[in-house]
Amino acid sequence: MFLLLGTAAMVASPVAASAQIAGRGINPRYVQEAQQDHPKLVEEFGGAETGSRAAYINSVGRRVAAYSGVSPGAYRFTLLNSAVENAFAVPGGYVYITRQLMGLMDNESELAFALGHEVGHVAANHAQARESYAQRSGIFGVLGAILGSVIGGGFGSAVAQMATQRSQLATLSFSRDQEYQADTLGLRYLVSAGYDPAGAAGVLSAITRATALEARVQGQDSRQTPEWASTHPSA
Repeated sequence: MFLLLGTAAMVASPVAASAQIAGRGINPRYVQEAQQDHPKLVEEFGGAETGSRAAYINSVGRRVAAYSGVSPGAYRFTLLNSAVENAFAVPGGYVYITRQLMGLMDNESELAFALGHEVGHVAANHAQARESYAQRSGIFGVLGAILGSVIGGGFGSAVAQMATQRSQLATLSFSRDQEYQADTLGLRYLVSAGYDPAGAAGVLSAITRATALEARVQGQDSRQTPEWASTHPSA
């Protein structure tokens, strides 16, 4: 549930923030689960920062969330004291970004897009849809494995393996579609909130440069595909 790709120019019609603030809420069950998991997530990622930087994250997050169709008050934005470049959200409206990722950014529009992307995941109920899709794909994979065992032999093994691979690829493709939608929503929120849409491309470039640098430090091929590209559209 990480960042971005939608680098194409897109014009979104601004919507009155007052109308969006009165938006829908989030399923109380997801909110309760997010509240329960929050302390464990914060501890796992080195704790949460407080003070002016945390307040800044919250301010920018609420500004873009005002255009998500969900009440901005339903979201909680947390700055994690982690050296890992990441941002993610959980269905209950808790959005997290690490200080390392924030440190790669040059301006507020880049931060706004990163947070807007994660807000988009929550607003579009992506976690629930992904879980449901993965379950259906898993069932098809199991059925294929059963069919392969019934057929038996080398051909049966090939059928079972193909069914498993198709299930995995289908789930990955579904995830990529969700990432593209979150990119589109994030860019829409970005423009509606009055930010420069170039912030989307700026974050992507920063992550790509950081990935290449880390690869060189570790003695790897700096031309390898960045990690975010495995779940994001190629165009």
